[in-house]
Amino acid sequence: MRLGFLAGVALLAGCSGPYVYQPPVEDRSGNAPPPAVERDTGVTVTPIYDEPVISRQRTDGGSGLSVQPLPVPDDSPASIPTPQAAAPVSGNPAVVALLDSARQQQSAGSLGAAQSSLERAQRIAPRDPQVYYQLAEIQRQMQKYDEAEQLARRGVALAGGQPESLRRLWLLIANIRKDAGDLSGAREALEQARRY
Repeated sequence: MRLGFLAGVALLAGCSGPYVYQPPVEDRSGNAPPPAVERDTGVTVTPIYDEPVISRQRTDGGSGLSVQPLPVPDDSPASIPTPQAAAPVSGNPAVVALLDSARQQQSAGSLGAAQSSLERAQRIAPRDPQVYYQLAEIQRQMQKYDEAEQLARRGVALAGGQPESLRRLWLLIANIRKDAGDLSGAREALEQARRY
């Protein structure tokens, strides 16, 4: 009997403590305080969709925003510049050696051997946009335009935040499309390249 009494007192004491449950209340009166501003986390977000380039510009009496027009691409597909070969940017020495070897094989005209070297580099560094650039260039030279564009687009997806790599990959896509006879697609890719 005494045990039941003590259990009841303990239960009542627990219910009457300072910790009173307060259900959440949503203010729908329109007088709600502004939402809290998130702090900078250091994460950089790269937009996926094309939007106009907006930059700060000084004007008379203040500063404002103005939309800068993108350069209009030349209608001549022969005007697409060929991207210059860049030094390997990989931090992996094996990948750097394979990229150099593939370049030498490519310049010697051995496209199949260059492709094999680059496929090995791709297995080692599957997220290196330089590997995809060179693989796409080999496929373009072998006149496998669909495969070349797919590889270059994969490189674009991996090169986020690297404007020079993105520019080179889009120029390569423009050249691939030009070689495949898709002149309007080549102009679109050239316009993309000029954004970087």
